[in-house]
Amino acid sequence: MPIVSAFCKKGGVGKTTFIGFMAHCYSSAGKKVLIISVDDQNSIFKVFGVEDKIFNANDNYLEFLLANHKDLGDILIEARENLYLIKTLNSDKLSLKLTLERSQEKILKKILEEYNSYFDYILIDFPPSSSRLSEVLLDLSDVILLVIGLDSLGLGGFFNTIQYFIDNDIDIEGIKYIVPNGYSRNRRAPRISLEKLEKQAKEFTPKAIVLPALQERSVIKNLQSEGISPFDDIKMASSYDQTAKEALLEDLKEIFSHITL
Repeated sequence: MPIVSAFCKKGGVGKTTFIGFMAHCYSSAGKKVLIISVDDQNSIFKVFGVEDKIFNANDNYLEFLLANHKDLGDILIEARENLYLIKTLNSDKLSLKLTLERSQEKILKKILEEYNSYFDYILIDFPPSSSRLSEVLLDLSDVILLVIGLDSLGLGGFFNTIQYFIDNDIDIEGIKYIVPNGYSRNRRAPRISLEKLEKQAKEFTPKAIVLPALQERSVIKNLQSEGISPFDDIKMASSYDQTAKEALLEDLKEIFSHITL
């Protein structure tokens, strides 16, 4: 089954939120899904309202599995039915170990292969910073999603990401989909940014599919603050937020329908 990475060389573009919603969509359909966070902030836990589980044990991190101090099941943290998370403690230290000990790449690959036999999908959430860990995992990914914010800084993040791939000899053709995020019909800047992104994608990632733009919706922040996903069967306290949540759900379903894994 595929290993799917959500990446961008710019923070705050919504890739953690997007990969979380995507995972919950698949798990809600009965698929077994694993999200591996290689971001030390482990923000993916907040998407599901389980951030208390980040610190409820001090030895169930990915690093302990790589060091052979834990078994595969020991570090899995359940966030929803059929949906599990793995957290990291110190990705910089992990990256250094991968750089100094080349055998660690084989160990990491073997771990992913073993998880792949248990899960239908493995999704990886990255930080925007560069690291050897990111390079290795991007190389091992079957599908890479670039989540790009629809503003001038977001477009800069797209260029930085392409340059990062070139500089580190990561296959650009691994980028299968581009997710424009933060679109608004009533604002000029996102519309222009989307047009520019589509042109740039044709030039730099001609084999990637630019997905329908995800609308900018204030309800996303409200959902995050309460640890609720649009795929949770939970009603929002505000009728306005509930309507917006339902609209967001339809937006996401439409976008995910264009993704083939």
